[in-house]
Amino acid sequence: MSAAKMAIWTGVVAAIFAQSLREARAEEPIKIGVALELSGRFVAFGSYCKDGIDLAVKRWGGTVAGKEYEIVYRDLQSDAQTTVTAFTELLNTQKINYVLGPTASPIASAAIGPWRQTKPVWIVPGASTTVMEKEIGEEPNFFHVYPYAYHYYEDLAHALKHYTGPDKKIAILFVDDAYGRTHEALAREIFTESGFQIVADEVMRANTPDLNPSLTKIRSVRPDILLGLVQSTDAITLAKQAYTRNLKVPYLVNPGTTQQTDWQAAVGEAQEGWIGLTTYVPDLVNWPANPLYPKVFMSTDEWETMFESEFKHKANYNNIMCYTNAIQLLIAIDKVGGDDKDKVASELANLDTMSPYGSTKFSKTRGGTRNQAFSDLLIFQRQKNENILLYPLSVARNAKLIAAPK
Repeated sequence: MSAAKMAIWTGVVAAIFAQSLREARAEEPIKIGVALELSGRFVAFGSYCKDGIDLAVKRWGGTVAGKEYEIVYRDLQSDAQTTVTAFTELLNTQKINYVLGPTASPIASAAIGPWRQTKPVWIVPGASTTVMEKEIGEEPNFFHVYPYAYHYYEDLAHALKHYTGPDKKIAILFVDDAYGRTHEALAREIFTESGFQIVADEVMRANTPDLNPSLTKIRSVRPDILLGLVQSTDAITLAKQAYTRNLKVPYLVNPGTTQQTDWQAAVGEAQEGWIGLTTYVPDLVNWPANPLYPKVFMSTDEWETMFESEFKHKANYNNIMCYTNAIQLLIAIDKVGGDDKDKVASELANLDTMSPYGSTKFSKTRGGTRNQAFSDLLIFQRQKNENILLYPLSVARNAKLIAAPK
């Protein structure tokens, strides 16, 4: 064969191969990575989020943008190094363009480094630490869908000021991780500006089994309010030991865990009087159905009925938040009509519709996050095994704040 014919033949083969490769890629499903804490310290957050995503996939159906899609789960084991490894594999090896998760501040913060390498569309359903905002908040492919720490304490200070007055003494107990350090600094700043007095500031290591030394110091200064900036098993330990030793602090606050049914079941009668913050409380708010997407974005009441039928228990904020986030992403991919992460990011940023979780509209925060949604908080108190809504005041229904039992 002459050199000319060989060149032509080589070109034909190359063209056929390239076309076959394009067709093979076109037939591949669109992959969505879901990286969650499905075991370990933060399993309560991650597993509930997974339930919400599973329900969203079931409700949406098997195709998006006319193609099949695949949810690729990874268990981060509530561990920072495992998170780095999992994100690296999902993004660099599998070339995934969309990731949802993690939920806990220390774990989500660990994923920033590997995320920066390819910058997929990243929806973070949790992680109230402002570390993420400071490092990647301005990135167009980063979507934060939970209040930051400063949202917590602006609303909490306003609510407590209404119910207790501004001249109350606050003791802070915080865990030595990304969550605790971020929250402690902002809580101290915002409560001080609001007229409260910080009289104790105790730090603890995660999974500390005995909090009595810290609780002894706190009790000695006789605060009016204990602000426990701890999560997961630490929140269980704190509630139980504060109750057992009769701490005699009238108002007990845990922003991150009081709404969890696992926490409530674990601490039992010790939950009475604890104040919590959340973005959703079952049976208290009913957002209307969305006429454009009635199958997936039904009213809150209808969604709660569907969820309880599927899982045989009431939903929590992780369930409904992650359901909504998954549907948001699927709508954006569907509107783009294919697997183009930058176009999907643009569609997601411009999505403005009602969902069972509230308005999906993204906006810029005062701290610099470009795409932030679902920042409004509900403040409640556990009273006789029920969530009593305290804030916003407009919908609190003349609720009364009670002191913790002595």
